[in-house]
Amino acid sequence: MLYGTTAVGGVFSNGGTVFRMALDGSAYQHLHSFFGVGDGFNPAAGLIEAFDGTLFGTTVYGGEGFRGTIFQLAPDGTGYAVLYSFTGGSTDGANPYPGLIQDQDGVLYGTTFAGGAINFGVVFQLTIGQ
Repeated sequence: MLYGTTAVGGVFSNGGTVFRMALDGSAYQHLHSFFGVGDGFNPAAGLIEAFDGTLFGTTVYGGEGFRGTIFQLAPDGTGYAVLYSFTGGSTDGANPYPGLIQDQDGVLYGTTFAGGAINFGVVFQLTIGQ
């Protein structure tokens, strides 16, 4: 299966979606619609599949402070959860446009467009599965 995101569209206020489909383009399935506060909004990057098969991604906006999120879900769309909501300001990042990478120990890494000491973004890490 192929997995992807759309930055707009979906059931709730054009917040974007997560979808999957077969390699030949058949069997399209909508997995999640983003809705904003408390959830993500506008994913701009693709997803990564972690070593355990879980899918992870980022949204540019949404979350508790509407500064973006890191989320997870299973390949069948179940188990969706926001793992982290960015807050911006001098001590946190905001608006993670790019996607994530995972190191050999399972730690996720990424960057944000804004936030941090001089509001030019941050590099972050998130340990998962512990």
